[in-house]
Order: sequence, then C-alpha cells, then structure tokens
Amino acid sequence: MKLTINRLLLIILIAAYIILSIAVKRIFVSGLIDWYTIWILASLIVVNAALLSSGGIDRISFTILQNFNNKRTFFLFSVVLTLLLSMFLTNDVALLVLVPITVSIGKFSREDVDDVIIFQAIAANVGSMLMPFGNPQNIIIYRESVRNFVLFLKVMFPPFLISSFLLLIIIMLLKTGDFKNKLDEAPYVNMYLFIPNFVLLLIIILAFLLGWPYYIFTLSISISIISMLLNEPSNLSKVDVGLILTFILIFYDVNLAREILRITIPRNAIDIYVYSLILSQFISNVPTTVLFGKVANWPALAYGVDIGGNGTLVASLANLIAFRNMRVKDILRFTKFSFLFLFITSIIGALLLMIL
Repeated sequence: MKLTINRLLLIILIAAYIILSIAVKRIFVSGLIDWYTIWILASLIVVNAALLSSGGIDRISFTILQNFNNKRTFFLFSVVLTLLLSMFLTNDVALLVLVPITVSIGKFSREDVDDVIIFQAIAANVGSMLMPFGNPQNIIIYRESVRNFVLFLKVMFPPFLISSFLLLIIIMLLKTGDFKNKLDEAPYVNMYLFIPNFVLLLIIILAFLLGWPYYIFTLSISISIISMLLNEPSNLSKVDVGLILTFILIFYDVNLAREILRITIPRNAIDIYVYSLILSQFISNVPTTVLFGKVANWPALAYGVDIGGNGTLVASLANLIAFRNMRVKDILRFTKFSFLFLFITSIIGALLLMIL
C-alpha cells in the first residue's frame, strides 16, 4: 500500500492516540470529540462518494467542458464556483464535490488541470472563511466564542473580500491555453444512484443549516450506503473512511494533549493571530483551533486559522484533498502558489486586525 500524505497524517494521529492513552492510562476519555461536526462531515463524505460513483459528476464535467473552449474562462469559473460553494458546504466538502469534476474535465480534454486544482484549494480556504459553517474551524470558533451570525459575517467579510479579489487577479495573470480534445459521447449516469444521493445532499445541507438532530445524518448515511449496495457494492470502497477517522482523532488527540500538557494560550490579538497562523502550517488549522479553544479575541484566531489554511499541504485538510487529486503529485508546484497567497494575505490579515 502506497504511503500517501493522508495516510501518514492518519498514522501520526493514531500514534498520538496510543501515546496519550498510555499517558492517561485510559483507552477513551469522553467529552473531547465534537460528534455533531463529525456526523455532518461523515454524511457528506459518504453521499459525495455515492454521487461520484453514479457517473453524474462525469456527466456534469462533460456538459461544462462542452461550454468552455477557453481554459482561462474555465479556470475562473471553477475557482469562483469553489469559492461560492465552500461558503455553505465547508471547504473540504466543496473540494470533494468539485475537484473530481475538474479531474474528469482534465481526463476528457487531455489537458493538465493541476493548476486549476491548486487554485480550487486556495479558493476553498478563502470562501469558507466568510460563514460560521464554512469550515470546521469556523464552526468550532462560532460555537465557543461568538454565536452571533451578523457579527461573525461583519468581522470576516473584509479578509474574505480582499482575498477573493487577490485570488482572481493572480488567476488572470497566469498563462493558460485552449481545450483541444473533447468527448463526443456523454458519459453514462446511473440515475438510481445519482438522484437519491443528490436529494440526500440537499437534505444534509438543510439539516446542518437548521441544526437538525443527529439521526438525520445517520439516516442519510444509511440510505446512501444502501443505494450503493443495491447498485454496485464495490462503490463503497470510494468512501474515504480514513478522512472521517482523521477528523475524529484530531478532536480527541488535540483536546487530550491540551489537558495533559496544560498549554498556555496567548491573549494578545497579534500573538494569537501569528501563533495560530504559524501553527496551522505544521499541525493544520482545525487542530490549531481545537488547541486554542475559547479565546477572548476570537477574530484573531479566526483570521489566523482561516488565512493559515493556505501554505503547506497539512495547513488544511482541503489542501490534502486537492493534492491527492493532482495528476502529478508535485509538492513544490502546489506550495509555491499556496505560499505566495499566504504571504500576501497574512500581511493583509494583520493590518485588518489592527483596525478592528
């Protein structure tokens, strides 16, 4: 089995779990995992796997490709769409939905779309910062420190707007070409798999926005799994169970480590911002958010972990999702764009924080 970055991260988290369990002499400590967030993410991951298996994503890819001859236009369209969807589906899930479409378009057109995927990752991190439900770290911050939708939107709108504008400028400066090769025949779609799971996707989004109970997500997962079993059982292998386990272990390991080590969290806004941004580059922004917990100056933490989602591959799980779908796994190619964006937006974030 090939050791990917995703698997390496999971192995590290499992090793941390073992070490921490030995330290506290307990296999499990309750109250450390945000199960509601886990169920939301798990249901979206399962349903999206079914949608991918149905062929519906390939059909959408084919349709989009037929309407874009210019690669720059497609580039802009895909990034803006990612930006918008990540506000509501979370950055990770938006990429789970849209990156396979980009990959399929690359396959159909026989064009290199790795740069598109890289900027989709950046766009997902940018778009998700605006809404309290845009990404896991915002959900945590909102629940812990804010609980005021208008206030959250007001604070996060300036970095979102400036970052979005910067992203579009960079894309316009990139060299692109035209799509040369297309398929003449539309891919087959299993409607018995696509339609029920598309409906489930809408239900899951609505359930999250309205705060419906756990059983809605459990039911959605069950129906989606049954739909895959009835159509093609091998489709279950496309469900990224490792990613679900990764989220669970992040909550558990980081919260337990914070209790054991009694880590002191800075109180100054700039310190919170700088430390959370830098720490996100090494342990990812969701664990960083869990580590900081409830802070008095929540905008500093939100700016730090959201802007800090760009940079290294591990800075955000969205980055890992994008990277694993690239045709050529070139870390330098990914990080040169992501770090450039991080460098500029980190300065902007600091300036905005000073005038709040």
